[in-house]
Amino acid sequence: MKEDLKTILKRAGIKQQEIMETLDIKSLGTVSLKINGKAEFTTNEAKKLKKLINDRTGKDYKFEDLFESPNEDNLD
Repeated sequence: MKEDLKTILKRAGIKQQEIMETLDIKSLGTVSLKINGKAEFTTNEAKKLKKLINDRTGKDYKFEDLFESPNEDNLD
């Protein structure tokens, strides 16, 4: 089963405050909306967050690992 972004962040020990500072987002509410899929990350934010996660975990997560819903069906 594919992990969702929230689970990956939790396992990596990355808090919303750190995401807010790393991505230069002005409020924790905005961070929460983005993590919960209610608002989209910009391309630049996604790149920075991916780097933070990969640096912290030592893994090589791909964008699709982090920013697609684990329940989305591939319709290709």
